[in-house]
Amino acid sequence: MVLSLAWMANAQEDVNNLPYSYTHNDVSYSIDEITMPAVDRKALLTEDAQNIKNGTPMRIGILHQVGYTFENCGRTDILPNGAKLWRLGIKSEGAVSMAVYFSQFNIPEGATLHIYNGKRSQLTGTYTNADIQQNGILVSDDIDDDEIVIEYYEPADVLYHGSIYIDRISHRYRDINKIAMTDEEKAVSGGCHFNTACPEGNGWRDQINSVVRIEITSGGASYLCSGAMINNTRFDKTLYVLSANHCINNDMSSTFKFYFKYETTACDVDDYGFANQKVTGGSIIATDNINYSSDFLLLKITGDMRRVTTDSIFFAGWDVSGASSVGMAIHHPAGDFKKLSIPKSVSSNYYSNYWTVSWYTYTVKGCTEQGSSGSPLFNANKLIIGDLSNGSSACDQLWGTDNYGKISYSWTNGNNSNNAKKLKPWLDPDNTGVTWIPGMRYDGTVVGVSQHDADIRTFNILPNPTSGSILIQGNFDAEEGICNVYNMLGAKIGSYNVNLDPSFSMNFNDLPNGIYVVEILGGTHTYKSKMVITR
Repeated sequence: MVLSLAWMANAQEDVNNLPYSYTHNDVSYSIDEITMPAVDRKALLTEDAQNIKNGTPMRIGILHQVGYTFENCGRTDILPNGAKLWRLGIKSEGAVSMAVYFSQFNIPEGATLHIYNGKRSQLTGTYTNADIQQNGILVSDDIDDDEIVIEYYEPADVLYHGSIYIDRISHRYRDINKIAMTDEEKAVSGGCHFNTACPEGNGWRDQINSVVRIEITSGGASYLCSGAMINNTRFDKTLYVLSANHCINNDMSSTFKFYFKYETTACDVDDYGFANQKVTGGSIIATDNINYSSDFLLLKITGDMRRVTTDSIFFAGWDVSGASSVGMAIHHPAGDFKKLSIPKSVSSNYYSNYWTVSWYTYTVKGCTEQGSSGSPLFNANKLIIGDLSNGSSACDQLWGTDNYGKISYSWTNGNNSNNAKKLKPWLDPDNTGVTWIPGMRYDGTVVGVSQHDADIRTFNILPNPTSGSILIQGNFDAEEGICNVYNMLGAKIGSYNVNLDPSFSMNFNDLPNGIYVVEILGGTHTYKSKMVITR
């Protein structure tokens, strides 16, 4: 089949360079197009409705298994300057959107790859040598059409010839980004939740920023779950995301796409939000399933974070003490804009590895739905204590309850010897023994620790971790000052007058194991550094 392409382009703002064919008229605009097998959308939706009762993650699309390379399909043109131009059209009738999955993506510096729709009204890219990941996998952004073109340009003077292997084409039959906005196609949650912009979210803005929507490909389909960026005791901005094991259907080869700030800008508006802050690529760090653990999944984002603004990132704190209190559930029900739900009660499940949450039935304050799986449960101190596993609640069934896997159980997973089946080695890599830590913004601000308007600077603490005796080294702008020590809830637990030599000693042998913020006030500046005590 021949695909004829219109000339005008409407490129996305994040595109660095336009495809060669957009700006040159020395190539033909008739290229080969491959048509995917027909998709029975009605049958898929019927099957999805049945699976809601089975506690499965929310399916949004199916994957066509293919095997396309530069050599076995598409049109290749050798340009007058010796460069190579390869193009392939793909059509999947009735798709709300499409995406391309590369199991091999290795292109040289200077080469570019773009994907656009047949009308050239949407464009994604530029994919370059910088997008090569260690595992070779690349998943494209979505094109909101049922017809796409893949275009690859390779200069004549590259160090090596590029190679790709397209193993799957995504046919999304649910409109999770509200592009079509028809009642039949759009994915909408029930009306019992609060948008995060509502007053109920005041005081929870950081925790709201930690929650992400996750698109997961597993087997022959793609699914939606929720998760949360989560802090670790090094406070080193490792891009960990906590979710639930059942979201990957025990498929360790699953791929991931993370959406940040997918939320409304007003409390009472449900048809406006953003879906452009996303990153593709993640690896499974630790997990165990619902039958043997508390249904947890720890991911690490491996993709390019350039599209995500740093103020969208918050690493949530956690509490693994095993105590509970009523706080907040934050999630993406039905893959919808980010929502808030306020539990009525949180109690320990009789299996001991789950929290059972009940919801308000008269004064409606939300619950969970498909798509909420993996979302965090926060306690009253705004620390994560669980991730959503399963349950029977819905906006039309508020009397149902939900089970959240206790991260206090996942911490060691019954003293499991396998680090890939527990949280502690990753969230407490220095074995500090602490049972909770606060969250941290991407700029390093530890939430809960008092802040000052003065310019904040850092200093060195040696050794760190320490058993209690430390050496402080820094360039202080005064000869004398005050040294304050805060615990991770922001409470001041000590204050000392100190001589601010470039290097001086302090002793904190009386403090228990844990993480502390050491603050030095002197002159016109404030100095802060984290201290880990472990013995």
